[in-house]
Amino acid sequence: MSTSQSEDIPMMQRLYNRIWLLAAAAMLFFLVVYVGWGAMDILSLPTR
Repeated sequence: MSTSQSEDIPMMQRLYNRIWLLAAAAMLFFLVVYVGWGAMDILSLPTR
């Protein structure tokens, strides 16, 4: 068999094997969520 090993591994498994990429994606996700949540809280404050 002359198939390369990268062809045998599914794309999502190769993505899940990149732990630093997943860590960066998680940090970016939480940063966007918390900044969005904070902005929504500030904008929902009543004005005088």
